[in-house]
Amino acid sequence: MAKHAPQYYENLNYFNNQLNHLMSVHGTKQVDLVNALDIPKTTINGYVKGTSLPNMGNLQKLADYFNTLKSDLDLRFKKDADEQIDILPVYNQLTDIRKHKVYSYAKQQLDEQTDNLNEHRSIYLVGSSAAGLPLDYGDLDAELIDLSNIPAKADKAIHIKGDSMEPKIANNSIIFYHEQPTLEIGEIGIFEINGSAVTCKKYYVDYESKKIVLKSINPKYEPMYFNGDQVRILGKVVF
Repeated sequence: MAKHAPQYYENLNYFNNQLNHLMSVHGTKQVDLVNALDIPKTTINGYVKGTSLPNMGNLQKLADYFNTLKSDLDLRFKKDADEQIDILPVYNQLTDIRKHKVYSYAKQQLDEQTDNLNEHRSIYLVGSSAAGLPLDYGDLDAELIDLSNIPAKADKAIHIKGDSMEPKIANNSIIFYHEQPTLEIGEIGIFEINGSAVTCKKYYVDYESKKIVLKSINPKYEPMYFNGDQVRILGKVVF
């Protein structure tokens, strides 16, 4: 059995305690995490028993599921979150040429951050989408609305009804999506079902049965299976 540094066991104990606490508070079982997050049962079991730490991808899935920060679950990220970066002492020691390089890079990062959220613009709100069973909608009646903090890639907005995508997407919230005909596995999308209903779900494919699988985040909802010709991807949800 491999030996680890004392810090590893401290991290392991902290993660185990935090995970089990959140599972207890939310009434979550191991099978709920397996089904919702697509993490193998043996891996989840190791997390719950305190025999292993998650990789970054699985940690992010767990944090999203419980609507918390990675640093609240794992000490490896808590230190980074708690530390306040004071860049000025380092910046002031740089030569003028290097200061200019730092400024140019920081400005580029700020511009990219600003581009992700537009301060205020109009967007079409195209009816409602179910976060549960598909919601009948007929022809989506589009209404032009003004909103703040609209993601730059958003093409349309839609009203979510239901709790199947909680905690990430709340009931009665307005979300945004980018119109596109395809999705990557695990991405959240807006889907037209049988040409007469629309729903918001995570996208998966069962390659054995050749079915499209639409999964909720809320573990109380079962996955929905459809033939390929029953589902049309309207777009990808953007945040």
